[in-house]
Amino acid sequence: MMSDVLTRLSTVPSRLHGATDVADELYDRQLRELVAYLKQPGLIASTTDPNEFLQVLSPSTHSLSFLYLLRFHIQQAQKRTKRDIPDVLQPGGNLWKWAVRFLRSFDPIQIRYSLHEWRQLVEIVASAALTSSKTLLALKVTRDALERLGLCGIFTSTHLLLVRLALLSSSYTYALPITNQLVYHFPTDADHVHHAYLSCSEHTPTTTLVTTASGISSKLSHRDHLQYFLYSAMIYMALKKWDEACHCLNAVIASPTANAVSKIMVEAYKKWILANLLGYGKIPPTSKMIAPHVIRVYQSLARPYISLAEAFEKGDLQKMITEIDIGQTIWQADKNTGLVSQLFEAYDKFVIVKLGKTFSALTMPDVLQRTSSTAQSPQEIEEFVASLVMSGALRASLSHAPQENGATMLRLSLSSRSDACQEEHIRAELIRAKTALNAIAQGVTQTDRTLELSRENLQFLAKSQKWSGNSDKVSSSGEAGGGGDIDEDLMGDGH
Repeated sequence: MMSDVLTRLSTVPSRLHGATDVADELYDRQLRELVAYLKQPGLIASTTDPNEFLQVLSPSTHSLSFLYLLRFHIQQAQKRTKRDIPDVLQPGGNLWKWAVRFLRSFDPIQIRYSLHEWRQLVEIVASAALTSSKTLLALKVTRDALERLGLCGIFTSTHLLLVRLALLSSSYTYALPITNQLVYHFPTDADHVHHAYLSCSEHTPTTTLVTTASGISSKLSHRDHLQYFLYSAMIYMALKKWDEACHCLNAVIASPTANAVSKIMVEAYKKWILANLLGYGKIPPTSKMIAPHVIRVYQSLARPYISLAEAFEKGDLQKMITEIDIGQTIWQADKNTGLVSQLFEAYDKFVIVKLGKTFSALTMPDVLQRTSSTAQSPQEIEEFVASLVMSGALRASLSHAPQENGATMLRLSLSSRSDACQEEHIRAELIRAKTALNAIAQGVTQTDRTLELSRENLQFLAKSQKWSGNSDKVSSSGEAGGGGDIDEDLMGDGH
């Protein structure tokens, strides 16, 4: 009996391992029949040793069978121990090892047929790592699983889980392969669009596969989308990637709103002010997509941040220090104390960069007089200036005096940034813009296809054909009765 079950479970291998010559239609039918077989109750005895099956099947070759067997044994362990996270599922346990091995090697084509089960496995593995206070393990496994599934541009609850894990573990770089991808599509309710394509076809757009009925994501709300971009921005800010951080924050504050502005949007606006000060030394104009009344709400609720930004932009160090001291309780309540504390270093950076517009050379004591109190000596400011030069933020050179106690001279170039640095920055921006436009173009194309197949569009086309038929009758008979039918139809829809 066991050998018969194993034979059936291994009859549909991955296309990467033996099913390359199978036509899409046949392979699609085989996978659907396999899923139906795997869902049969009592297929595997509860007393079966997990290793007996899992050691025989390959997670990369027989991904569907492996996934269902693994989940079956996890459920049996939960029932046996009456615990959501039994010991065998915790890091180092037997089922943990099998789960991690699967999530890092599964065939993404086969898993398209069991996205709900795949998501549940990712979530339970992440919970197991969190329960064991091993958040970094949860982050790595979740990232690897998302990357392997390859649903580019699609936002799911697993994406939100990933950025939360990155913040909890303070391991920000591990999330970048996912957060760097453009997100422009939500799981759709139009499940009939999914059936218009074969899930196993390499040419099938992934956006047509990800529906709410597929179970790839738990129920999402507008709040989840805002939280994802806010958390992503916090990751970028921790890494001092200000361009990316401001982009994510702008996506939150420019989000459409009917009447009220959410707390998440206000929080993002406050962080948007600080991120722009730290990254660029000034606050840019808000997006034209934001309604004027929304901007007024932001400004009224973030007044201390705006006052701080005004002092920073004007170069009024004493006013900036006063604003920071007055708003200590506000920064703490908003969990922005760390960002505010970085303003002194950013202030020094932009003051030194601006010196190049006025001076051609300065000694380190002169530079120290024009900066904040964070640098206590010419030696400390010299180390800071050297870091700006090496990072490309400042185009200058340092000349040491021949005397032992002589002051180091900062020789500033006419431009604060080298031509090569500017060209490299422009090149990187063009590449990023090209990638973004390509992704948007693909999304627009797919949306057009989806709309063409939507129920609303099909109903409209049918109604249009009906109207067209009525008008043909009118024109051929010379009667005007057809127009009344059209008006009656429209009135019916209106009600």
